[in-house]
Amino acid sequence: MIQKQSKHVKREKRSLQADQERLTLLEAAGQPVMDDVMSAFNAMGSDGKLIDVSEGSDWPSEFNNYMPPYTNHIEGIQRFRPTSGKSTYVAFSGPGDSYSHLFIAELDVPAAAGPIASGSSTPQGSITNVIKIDSTFNHAGGFQANGDILAIGAEKGCNAMLRLVPGACSDGARVYFYDVSDPSNPVKLAVNIDRDGTTAGAVGILKQASGSWMVIAGDGNNDDLTMYVQDDDGSFHQAATWSKSELLTAPGVSGKYKSYQSMNLILQSDGTIFMICTTRDPQMIGHDYFDLFTVAAAGNGRATITMVASKTVTAHGADFSAGAGIYVDSSTNLIGYGSGWLPASVPATDPPLSGTIIPVNEF
Repeated sequence: MIQKQSKHVKREKRSLQADQERLTLLEAAGQPVMDDVMSAFNAMGSDGKLIDVSEGSDWPSEFNNYMPPYTNHIEGIQRFRPTSGKSTYVAFSGPGDSYSHLFIAELDVPAAAGPIASGSSTPQGSITNVIKIDSTFNHAGGFQANGDILAIGAEKGCNAMLRLVPGACSDGARVYFYDVSDPSNPVKLAVNIDRDGTTAGAVGILKQASGSWMVIAGDGNNDDLTMYVQDDDGSFHQAATWSKSELLTAPGVSGKYKSYQSMNLILQSDGTIFMICTTRDPQMIGHDYFDLFTVAAAGNGRATITMVASKTVTAHGADFSAGAGIYVDSSTNLIGYGSGWLPASVPATDPPLSGTIIPVNEF
């Protein structure tokens, strides 16, 4: 597990009472732990089953550019754990002209364990809550919900074309945390991680076997990663860093470290930390991937990341360069999700044609 170092991350001034309230909430969040991540990863489906999500009445008007590289588009997807008496909920992330966003979708499936798209018909849903995250950091990327806590990174605004030009954007990002115990209405917490001078292309979160929360955040392409660990007062300090040149590969594993859109952390019952990253490689014309890694401390403020498996999947209207993510369904079952770039026409296509239905794939 990742160990504590001395460097601390900046945080906003808060009262001790507020700190303790947030810390208690974070400690109380239920996180699923898996028996055998490798077996569950291998058992995941490889052909996406479609779920249709309507954009709803509050979908931001700036999500209207259907010419690549898409000025504003969906950048992440997560499924929330079941809550008694409620429907099944998923969340999407995305940037905006003025704000970064979380989009909450309610599906016409009762909250329960197991796959959503398990029958012959296509499950339906709609965006019911549009959450504005921040106006300064208005570019939200890949994110993760783990138990009752959601962690998401947002970067200083820069349009899609300028992001293709090295040095054209002013780097700076912040990681935000939400209480999602009520999945229909996430509540922002007063705990942040500031990433001055860098970005937050994807963020993952889990509670380590030691009981402390760990966050992993990457730069724009996630070639360089930083691990943070939570302190007793609720803030986070930098614990370790890693660069893709340090990647190790398990015997018999073929593949490479790619430009990832999301990084989701999973805890195994023996304390091993796994990370599943998602991408399309090459972008637009390539294949969609779930890649599996282990994450461990290497000492001296460094981490060891080892690629242990890779799964190629077939998506229908979804694109892992847009949004994808992992849901821990139980101690033995993993379910993957992918999203299209934008609300699209039906039947779904990639690249998308203008429409009102967000195509979601379940694996």
